[in-house]
Amino acid sequence: MRVLVTGAAHGIGAASAARLLAMGAKIVAVDLAEPALACDWHRADLSDPASIDALALTGGFDALVNAAGLPPRAGAQEAVLAVNYHGLVRLTEAALPLMPKGGAIVSLASKAGARWREHIAQVQRFTALSRGEIADFVAMEGIDPVRAYDLSKEAVIYWAKSNTARLLAMGLRANTVSPAAIATRILPDFEAAFGDRAARGIALSGRAGTPDEVAEAVAFLASPASAWVRGVNLEVDGGLAAQLEIAALAH
Repeated sequence: MRVLVTGAAHGIGAASAARLLAMGAKIVAVDLAEPALACDWHRADLSDPASIDALALTGGFDALVNAAGLPPRAGAQEAVLAVNYHGLVRLTEAALPLMPKGGAIVSLASKAGARWREHIAQVQRFTALSRGEIADFVAMEGIDPVRAYDLSKEAVIYWAKSNTARLLAMGLRANTVSPAAIATRILPDFEAAFGDRAARGIALSGRAGTPDEVAEAVAFLASPASAWVRGVNLEVDGGLAAQLEIAALAH
């Protein structure tokens, strides 16, 4: 099994690559930083289409794990939208011809993307844009750092679901994994940006999750064991979504 993993140097990407290695997979990593694990590393900046297009990816990939991403930070709205969605989709589309039938695409979304249905009009406007149009979109629609992050993850979920039929015709499948707060080096960025929202989520879950816990879900969706799982957004959040859904029904 040969797996292409973006963001393999840190956090959930590193944990997912390590879990897949333990399962016997060979890892091809795409990241700005060199991963510590045994892999074939390709350096790329996912905010830059030219950097993605310059990747010399060869051979077949049984699975693609899109784990690279940026957290919400002041002034980084354009970069967050570019990396978390446009870069992800551009790399995925480049990888599709290299994937045999039965191949799996697993993209890291987030609990932050859960309201994609409510925001579908904006999600569709955003996903119709080219990379060069993002800055104007951010300005015109008043996108702040938190909304940029939420929108990027809503768009990732929407892409997987809306491409299910197309990928099925190609013998491929795409799913997303939506963690809540995870104890990685960028957790403080989320706590600072989301404030009470982040604190409440961690309180309801009992604690922040670990990258290894998310990696188990990623590895399952990347493996042949999940062949009948298509277009699913798997919440790995310590029960947060379930509690919020039930609480909403009471109002």
